[in-house]
Amino acid sequence: MPVPTVTVIEDDEDMLHSVCSFLQSKGIPAWGASSAEQFYVRLLREKVDMAIVDLGLPGEAGISLIERLATQHVPVIALTGRGETDMRIKTLEAGALQYFVKPADLDELVAGIRAQWRYARRQSRDPAPVEVTPARPGWTLDLISYSLVTPLGESVRMTGGEFELVRYLMKAQGAIVNKVDLVRMLGYLEEEDGIHSIDSHLARLRRKTLMQTGQALPIRSVFGKGLAFVQ
Repeated sequence: MPVPTVTVIEDDEDMLHSVCSFLQSKGIPAWGASSAEQFYVRLLREKVDMAIVDLGLPGEAGISLIERLATQHVPVIALTGRGETDMRIKTLEAGALQYFVKPADLDELVAGIRAQWRYARRQSRDPAPVEVTPARPGWTLDLISYSLVTPLGESVRMTGGEFELVRYLMKAQGAIVNKVDLVRMLGYLEEEDGIHSIDSHLARLRRKTLMQTGQALPIRSVFGKGLAFVQ
């Protein structure tokens, strides 16, 4: 089975070297960066399939980098000295798939990388449909509480941006909605900023829905076409 190329973004030089060396000793290609800004520069010439991110980075914060990578569908694992529950929740909602507190067991970290990579490969093999049609009713919107309600009656509270995104997609009744059209309907002034915001809303809502209900958010990303709410 192919292995991912992992980048480690960590400002502690000793920790950065230790983690990269350990991953390489386990047969996982790895390279490091000491800040988000250095990561962006190296990304111009290096490959990355998965990232391990420290939260306490100089410059751009680790949680901001995690959110940005999540919108680009890069699996992210947080590795940090902060073990507070509220920070753990905030980081997972930003898009991190796992959360390790230093000093972490590096064998457990490797196991986490391999598990997330297997999941990512299974997801990438799922064929994206050209046309999408809702199979049956089930998911609904609670207009009073700004919640998405699952077929089993479980509720997921949403932000205003998340609510408006889901509302427009549900109104399309399973049809694919182009992201540029969504940018216009949601009132964003700049297309690039609008698409980034939509991707951020979607990444957070996917994570919240899965964590709170155990069910996957029924929004499909159809490459080159847009988004569809399927049931």
